[in-house]
Parts: sequence; structure tokens; C-alpha cells
Amino acid sequence: MKKFNFFNKISTKIAMSFSLTFVLTLLVLNIIIYISITTHINTLEQSLVVARKEVIVEEVNNIIFKSSTLGEKEISNIINKVRSHRDQIYVNLKFPKKTYQSFEKITLPYTIDIDQVGEYHFIKLKRNRFFYLNTIIKAPSGENIYIQLISDLKASDSLIDALTSTMLLIDLVGFIISIVTGVIFAKKTLKPINSISDTAELINLHNLNKRIEASNHDDEIGKLIKVINDMMERLERSFENQTKFISDASHELRTPLSIINGYVDLLSQWGIDNKELTKEALSSIKEEVFNMTDLMEKLLFIAREENTRYKLNLTNVDIPNLLKRVYKEFKMIDKKHTYLIHNISEFHGFIDEKLILQAIRALIENSIKYTPKNKQITISCEKKKSYFEIKVSDKGIGIPKKHIPKLFNRFYRVDEARTKDTGGNGLGLSIVKSIVDMHNGHIFIDSEVNKGTTITLKLPI
Repeated sequence: MKKFNFFNKISTKIAMSFSLTFVLTLLVLNIIIYISITTHINTLEQSLVVARKEVIVEEVNNIIFKSSTLGEKEISNIINKVRSHRDQIYVNLKFPKKTYQSFEKITLPYTIDIDQVGEYHFIKLKRNRFFYLNTIIKAPSGENIYIQLISDLKASDSLIDALTSTMLLIDLVGFIISIVTGVIFAKKTLKPINSISDTAELINLHNLNKRIEASNHDDEIGKLIKVINDMMERLERSFENQTKFISDASHELRTPLSIINGYVDLLSQWGIDNKELTKEALSSIKEEVFNMTDLMEKLLFIAREENTRYKLNLTNVDIPNLLKRVYKEFKMIDKKHTYLIHNISEFHGFIDEKLILQAIRALIENSIKYTPKNKQITISCEKKKSYFEIKVSDKGIGIPKKHIPKLFNRFYRVDEARTKDTGGNGLGLSIVKSIVDMHNGHIFIDSEVNKGTTITLKLPI
């Protein structure tokens, strides 16, 4: 099993890929070099045979054209001239009445491939190769003199064999070196990944503060480490927020449940004959059930938005009509405050009408809670080139500057005692921000203590 694990390792695959690529490249280069050199050597050998033929033909012509007949003297002179050339090119001569063989190992016809270089393989001579060239000269008397040149390629083939052996040795050494280099390179390259793996094994639900040691190189692995560390940072914050969220939600639910349980015990102890007590208990229980229902709806909205990513139902909405509708609603149900809506130019926005309506209502409900009686609440809207702004302003008690950055945190309250009186649970603004974020918008709060608050929703058209 370990053997299979070894071959399944990324380091092994990288090393083998590197080695095979290097060796294949080396083989291709060697093949190109081999073909080039052998072609060049063969061409050179053929050129030497042709050049030797020209020299011998000229010498033979000089001898035979000095005499009108081809006698023994002329034949002897021709043979002597041929013998004076001592190299790897052998010359055979065939006269009408005499044959001279300087190379007797092979016998080739004199009449084939006239004036063309041919190639001959002689297996009995250890696979030797030969180039041969046949030509004919006519004597003045009309007789034919056949000249045959044979070039022994043994020296050239030995050079090619040595070259082949050297290339194979280079390929073998290169393969070994590439494997060693590939293994070292792969281990060094993948060392940060092993660090990632080791650190990941130490990370669990109770130990999310572990981080992978940052790489000094700005490469893919360095970027991967940064991404994973950032992800762990977000994951740790998420778990912390989740823990705090569960704790706060439990606390919020515990209070109304305790109140309900207290009134139930009171009714059980004193009975339901006491009408005033029963009325008070049922009224309080009903109020707490309403608060719990409101809280549960908000918690469910947050859960849907976080876990399943709420799917927006974007439509082309008449924004001024939407705001006028909200204005009429609150003017009708809230008689304790005065409402003002600025004249808004007609335009449409591509939004989820239900969610934006929920967000605007939540902002106005906040203004109602923290604005004294008979004070004004204003709704306005301004259209820009690529976005529009919805503003809800009040003349309420305002918010201290230090609390504004934390207002969007879940269950955050500026004043616990004051919030209990107004019935807030600290989730309203958090949900409004979630809705705005889903629309790729922004939310801004401008407030001054005892003067009022303005909350602006900036949304793309």
C-alpha cells in the first residue's frame, strides 16, 4: 500500500513529470543532432567519391589520349596511377582484356548505376557500408574502360556509433540527474503545502486561531497561504459571531419566556377568578408572545439570508409611489408624530420591492421609538446618475458618535434600559444593512445627540 501512496504523492508526480519532460526534450534534440550529423557525413563521403572519380578520369584520359591504342604500357600506367591514391576509396578497373581489383572483399557489376553514387551493405563484413560509383571511359580505339570506385564507410560508421553511444549515455545521465533534481525541486516547492496540511490538522472548532506560516515568496503557494489564512480569519470571526449570536438570541428569548412563566405561575397560584389579575397576566403574556414572534421572524430572516442567500425578486419599481405609500401608512397608524415627505421627481429603480419596503418601515419604526411626541419624521429621496438615496430623518434623541459604527451589530443597543422601554431587540438596523448589502448598496448614519438622526440608503438604480 505504501508503494501506491508513494506514486500518488504530488511530489512524485512532479518529479516524474519533470524527468520525463527533460528526457523527452533531450531525446528529441539528440535525434535531430544524430540525423543532421549522419546526413552531413554521408553527403561528405559521397562528395569525396565524386571528387576522386573526376581526378582519376582526368588522369586516365591523359594517358590514353597520348596513344592511339590501349596497350599493356597504357594499362600499366593507368594501374600505377590508381595505386598512387592511398585512402579509404578503392578503385577497380576493367579493361577489354584485363581486370584490376584493388578491393577484393566484394564484387559489384561495373555496368549498374553509371555515374551515380550507390550504397551497398555487406553483412558478412560486420554490417559494413560502402558507397560505390561506376563510370565508363572510351579509348581512342573505341574500347571501353570501366572504372569502379568503392568507399569504405567503416570509419564514418564508427564515428556515428561513438556518437550514438555518447548520446545514449548523456540521456541516461540526464535522466538520473533530472530525477534527483526533480525530487529535490518538488520537495522544496511542496514544503509550504506540507506546512498547510500540518497546520490544518491542528485546526478545530476550539482552536481556530492557528495560522499557516506565511511564505516569503510571492508565488501561487504564497497566495494560497494568504487566502487560507484570510479564510481562517473570517471563519474564526464567523464562529465568534455565531456563538455571540446564539448567546444573545438565547438571552433575548429567556426574558419573555421567564415573564410568561411567571404570569403562568401567578395564575396557577391565585387562580383565574381574579379578573383583574387574569386580564393583566393575559395582556402581558400576549405582549411577550408578540415580542417573541417579532424576534423569531427577524432571526429567521437572518438565517435565510446567511445560509441560503436570499434570492432577490428584482422588479422595476416606481420609487416615489413606494415612499408615498409608506408615508400614508405611518401617518395613519402613528398619531403621536408629524410626518413630512419631500416632493420627489418621478423615476424607477430596479429593486426587490418587498425587502426595500421592509427596510424603510424598520427605519421609520426606529424613528418612532426614539423621537419624542409631536416631533417631525421626514421621508425624502434624491435621484443621482447611477443611484438614488432614500433618507429617513427625525428630530429624536440622537445617537452618540461612538455608538454609530456598532449600530449594525446584531443585538447591539445604545442603552439597555432605554431599549427595553421601547421594546427594541437590536436586530432592526442589522437586517436593514443586510437588505441594502443584497442590493449592492450602502447605508449611512448621521446623528447628533438631542437634535436628531438621518439614515441614508444609497441604492443603485
